[in-house]
Amino acid sequence: MTSSYHPEQFEIKYNDNYNGTKSIKLLNTTLLVNNPNPELIDINKINEEKWIEFWENLEKIGLWDLEEEYQGCTLEGGFTWSVRIQYKSKDIISYGVNIEPKIVMGDKIYSILEELYKSIEELISFE
Repeated sequence: MTSSYHPEQFEIKYNDNYNGTKSIKLLNTTLLVNNPNPELIDINKINEEKWIEFWENLEKIGLWDLEEEYQGCTLEGGFTWSVRIQYKSKDIISYGVNIEPKIVMGDKIYSILEELYKSIEELISFE
């Protein structure tokens, strides 16, 4: 069963020199989550309301408005990240090195990546 709320493409990677790599990738109807241990999640088991909330959260945090590339400088350590999501008419490809995009909501500054990870955790949690 294919839902109109399922993405066509979905791949997110985050790697830092201290904690290794975390990733999530859509393979057909299964999300392969490495955080850091591999886990398979059938996207058909995620209810429609969770998908709706997830896509609304991505709008709220401005994910679709990200620049293609973010580059920062650091002398030691560092991290890389990439986001590739295609859903209906929306498509985002963005990546960065040692810097991540931020958004101002109210009187606070938030990391778009952290907000994205929170939204993913809410989406795939089966409480």
